[in-house]
Amino acid sequence: MRIKVEPFLMKKGNRLAKAAIEFESGDGVLAGFHMVGFTICEDAEKGYFILFPSAQTSKNDEDKRNFFFLRPSSDDLLDKLQDAILDVYESMTAAPAKGRKAATA
Repeated sequence: MRIKVEPFLMKKGNRLAKAAIEFESGDGVLAGFHMVGFTICEDAEKGYFILFPSAQTSKNDEDKRNFFFLRPSSDDLLDKLQDAILDVYESMTAAPAKGRKAATA
């Protein structure tokens, strides 16, 4: 598995970059697939954080909910993934991330 980060040429609000996970030959049946839709953001209060891929769904235009494409078996796994994505971003930009928090789109 490899994490690929592409900084935006111009900052889009608090969004700094997009990220994807690329599955490699040793990743079994996921080899060759990409999980896209991660967004690296910065907020004055939260510091750097990740928006995870999701889509908004609703029933009869009511009860809007987010459907998350990535579902961990425990919350600490999201923190580990966020840290890994931010580590790649920091290594590219040489900017230390201040405060890390997981967020959902």
